[in-house]
Amino acid sequence: MMREEKLYSAMYICGTALAIAFTMLIAEVYYIKVADIAPEVNRSKTYYLNSLKRGEQQAPSGIYSDTFRDLFQKMQTPECVMATAEWQMWSSAYMKLPDNVHDHGVRVKLTEPGFFRLYQFNFTEGAPFTQDDFDKRSRTVVVTTDVAELIFGKGAKTVGQRIYVNNRDFTICGVVETPSSLTEKCVADIWCPYNAQGLLDNLHFIGKDGEVVKGEYNIDVNLKVAFAVPADKREAFLQEMKEVEARYNSMHKDEPVEMVASLETHNSTVWHELGGIFQTWDEDLYWYVTPAILLLLLVPALNLSGMVASRMERRLPEMAIRKAFGAKRRTLFWQVIMENLQLTLMGGAIGLCLAWTALYSWRDWVFYIFSMNNYLYESVPIIKGEMFFGPVIFLIALLICTLLNVLAATLPAWLSLRKPIVESMMIKK
Repeated sequence: MMREEKLYSAMYICGTALAIAFTMLIAEVYYIKVADIAPEVNRSKTYYLNSLKRGEQQAPSGIYSDTFRDLFQKMQTPECVMATAEWQMWSSAYMKLPDNVHDHGVRVKLTEPGFFRLYQFNFTEGAPFTQDDFDKRSRTVVVTTDVAELIFGKGAKTVGQRIYVNNRDFTICGVVETPSSLTEKCVADIWCPYNAQGLLDNLHFIGKDGEVVKGEYNIDVNLKVAFAVPADKREAFLQEMKEVEARYNSMHKDEPVEMVASLETHNSTVWHELGGIFQTWDEDLYWYVTPAILLLLLVPALNLSGMVASRMERRLPEMAIRKAFGAKRRTLFWQVIMENLQLTLMGGAIGLCLAWTALYSWRDWVFYIFSMNNYLYESVPIIKGEMFFGPVIFLIALLICTLLNVLAATLPAWLSLRKPIVESMMIKK
């Protein structure tokens, strides 16, 4: 039948491929944002606590290192707990090149040993800094393979070597495979203990009581905390978090906070980011996303539906003869649906390949458009195979193909098969 109606088949497959390509391009972008992709293999079970809510009208309270150490690190239900600290000066730092003259911009993430339990990096040399290193406030760092090759050359032994960042010397304890900028929560060029000795010399900070503090003020810096919680322990985790909240409020009666209300899952943070792109509140975001997806599928479905209706008109005598010989309307209906589904799946496979090609070829701006991550504007992100070939992606593609087929073929087939046999036989008279 495809050989007999080459133009129809080609137009149907191409129309389906373009519709699937545009839809899958969006699906791929957000799959890469929410799927468990290395090193962020715990996204599906991660909770973030970036600040402590202090009522509807009050500004959020910071999370300090003593709170993290005395309350959060002692929790029993999470698989692991980690904290990161961010300062503008250190998020965009400068590393001294081997000539001791020129500098190279690097991204530094200030964290603690739990970071490397939550995020599973591939260490090519050495190991992460330990709790003992952290307690001693050692200036030990983990660097990427790109940084190691830039400073010491390809294949050189890196562990134990020194690098200079922002005029401070650090000792390398481990080297990891350079992560993709698309793993936004953990990506960096250098990972350093946030309490490293001398890290914050000559900087000014606002302390707990509002006073300006100068010099080494590593004890009470603001932290962002993350918890890895298995699905079967989420209720227990929330209950334990309520207990931690009660203990905290009993020690800070003048400034009670809400911890459970401040928790966010990884998926909710991506949803908030999407709301920022559309410049709307989270609860109104459905009114933007749903029409956009329906528009990408409905318009092509209407065009394909017109093609199916025209084809069904030409096949009415065939259907009438088969009905005259006893074929049931239901049998003929499902035959038409399955024929069009095969064409839709062919178009879907081509469309998925088109989406992959576009995503890889134009990844430097596609992800920047759909993301608030400024790092993507500065460099081309690394794309790995696991980002493309996930089982969820194939299920989404199959679902979209089936939905497009149902929208395009169901109504024309049903209306055509309802016509009486005699009327159908008279079509070509």
